[in-house]
Order: sequence, then C-alpha cells, then structure tokens
Amino acid sequence: MPKNLNKIIQEIFIEKKIDKLQKTEKEIKSFLGKVFIKKHIKNFFLEKNKVVIEVRTIEAKTELNIIKKNFNTQLKLL
Repeated sequence: MPKNLNKIIQEIFIEKKIDKLQKTEKEIKSFLGKVFIKKHIKNFFLEKNKVVIEVRTIEAKTELNIIKKNFNTQLKLL
C-alpha cells in the first residue's frame, strides 16, 4: 500500500510539474546554499511551463541570472 501511494504521489508531482520546482530548488541550494533561499527568495511557482522565482533583492536576482545558464528549466525572475 505505501508503495502504491508513493507512486501515485510521484505521478501527481510529474503531472502538475512540481518536480521541476523541486529540481530547481535543489540546484539553487547546491550552488548558493539553503540560507540564500530563506533570505533572498520569496516564492517559486510555475507559469506557462516556466519556473518563476520572486526575489527580495536585486543582488539575489543577479546571482540567479549568473547561474541560470546551468539550469535545464527556463526561469523567469520577478
């Protein structure tokens, strides 16, 4: 039963494209660290198959633009 439930949840994540958000968050954490996300990022969400990241400061936006080339997803920064 738990295996079936996990499989269903994974399918929902892929269907709703939440897996893209999780992958993007992990990549940002690997490049910039957990503290960067807590301190500089307001929100992650998907809009028309693009990952949109709302940032608090222009410095955070600059940092993300610098590493954006390394992501497989398309990012849009607000």
